[in-house]
Amino acid sequence: MKKKTEERMVRNRGGFTLVELIVVSVLGVVVLAAALQVLITNQRTYTVQSATIQGQQSSRMAIEVMFNELRELSPGDGDILMMASDSLRVRLMRRLGVTCDVDLGPLATPPKITVLDNTGDDFEAGDTVLVFAENREATDNDDVWLRAGVVDVDTTVTCLGGREAIDLEFDPLSTIFSSDTVRVGAPVRGYEVYKYEVATWITTNTPYLVRRDGGVGTPWPIAGPLRPGNQGLQFTYRDALGAITTTPTDVRQIQVMIRTGNRVRNSAGDVVSDSLDTWIHTRN
Repeated sequence: MKKKTEERMVRNRGGFTLVELIVVSVLGVVVLAAALQVLITNQRTYTVQSATIQGQQSSRMAIEVMFNELRELSPGDGDILMMASDSLRVRLMRRLGVTCDVDLGPLATPPKITVLDNTGDDFEAGDTVLVFAENREATDNDDVWLRAGVVDVDTTVTCLGGREAIDLEFDPLSTIFSSDTVRVGAPVRGYEVYKYEVATWITTNTPYLVRRDGGVGTPWPIAGPLRPGNQGLQFTYRDALGAITTTPTDVRQIQVMIRTGNRVRNSAGDVVSDSLDTWIHTRN
């Protein structure tokens, strides 16, 4: 009796049919595929959003750097050395002092000025500086910036009641100074020459806004990636009347356009990018 009961229980024990297994497998695949598609979509959205944020940050950083640098230019005094639609070589002020004593002219050996209120980097031997020459005080038609090389400095001097100052000595054979050219109170500018353009950054092999020291040195990346050439960086130069000009000394406004570029593409297949432009008014 017990054996028959056990046999009946075995016969009544149900299992999965092949059809049921196939249905369950198909449903599982559909669920997994849907979950995978959601993950892929989320990953793609995250990548696009990250690229968009990076492009916005890069364009804003580039504009901020260019704005802070170029607004210090004095084109009328020769600070623009070369200008093109996709590059700009300029002379940027990096140190500034005010003359508090003068020892110049044909009898001065060596020609020397004492500078007070040194701001920015320190003046050093080997620097090239611009010294403001007022000439005739009654008119500004003959005011110029004299370009001179510093051959030695003395940081132990004082002037104006014991205030710390620095002596700048120039070439004893220099003939650019006359005894009444530079007066007490004349500003002294130390400067560096830089070139801004778009160049391929070798680390990432992508275009970046770069700065070249001296205009020809190693490119240092500032912001990017950008689009190549004047697609990523474009300058427009205007004079005091707002007309486009190609004469460096006539420039009074510089329009800077930055357009970022990224290898990431959005859902429409377009490259993720951002663009900004600004107008920069120079010092004169």
